[in-house]
Amino acid sequence: MGRLSQAVNSGKFARSGASGGAFIGFDEKDIQKEFDRAFKELENLHDSVTTAQIRRIARASLKPMVKAYRDEAKKGETNLFRVYRKGGVYAEIKKGTLAKSIGVITTRVNKGQTFASLYVGPRVKRMFSDPEKGGWFAHFVEYGYLRDGTYRGNLYGFAKRARTKQSGGVGNEFKRRMRSFLNKKVKAARV
Repeated sequence: MGRLSQAVNSGKFARSGASGGAFIGFDEKDIQKEFDRAFKELENLHDSVTTAQIRRIARASLKPMVKAYRDEAKKGETNLFRVYRKGGVYAEIKKGTLAKSIGVITTRVNKGQTFASLYVGPRVKRMFSDPEKGGWFAHFVEYGYLRDGTYRGNLYGFAKRARTKQSGGVGNEFKRRMRSFLNKKVKAARV
């Protein structure tokens, strides 16, 4: 058996005399064993990662976006404004109401989907369903629908400004957190 075939079969380096190059070979059984181990780790990893864990990571990575939304809302909110309906006062919106209502919102899981979507915006359900506590009016100020469509106050475009500031950071933060989480899972799943 020649030098090259011995190197391939033993998995050791062999040096060629003429070219000065180095060859490396591996035993086929060792390679197959490593692939089997890697596939077993992936199988264990798949079983150990839950939708709730991924949602938790996504929610945590959206915190900078929530802060940006709240900061933009706080900058532009006035002391008080009233909303009239049917000839009377429907709600008196106090300063800070919009900023307090901003949070991470989870959508329903629709048929055929695996995960619910998460997004940042004004909350309007549960404790925020009260017209004087919730952010139900956010789209009016975001798009200028107040005062017969002529609103151009400090809150006009607040969400767009917040998204512009944080859009790249959220994706990078999610990747970083997810990578860290998966690395921990791979280490724990080692067979």
